[in-house]
Amino acid sequence: MSAARNKGDDPLMRALGVAGIAWGSAILTAGSSIWRRLDGQAPTQGDQIALRFLGARHVATGTIQVLFPGRLQRLEIGIDVIHAATMVGVGALDPPRRRPALVTAAVALASAAAGMAIRERSSRDSPSSS
Repeated sequence: MSAARNKGDDPLMRALGVAGIAWGSAILTAGSSIWRRLDGQAPTQGDQIALRFLGARHVATGTIQVLFPGRLQRLEIGIDVIHAATMVGVGALDPPRRRPALVTAAVALASAAAGMAIRERSSRDSPSSS
């Protein structure tokens, strides 16, 4: 029973998923307000489309983490790392979008770091499979 819990039912990974769902829902429902607070001006139509996509991505990956906490961890971590890297690039190349890009990069890096720490803890705590 404990092996199943360690491999497929990690409450910390579920909590990370709930946080992702909450962040994604905030972006979907109040993305323009969040953008205005970060940037000082309203998002463009293109920014609003990107906000909807980003919010939906966080809700989707968070839902996967809640429903299947032991699966796809490396993929979710990789998605966050790639997202952070691209947002750092946007921040460097597009000064008007720098602050929102760097905030979302920081959130993605925090999520990836938490996922890696949870994954490491789970693998350390799980009994060997031999």
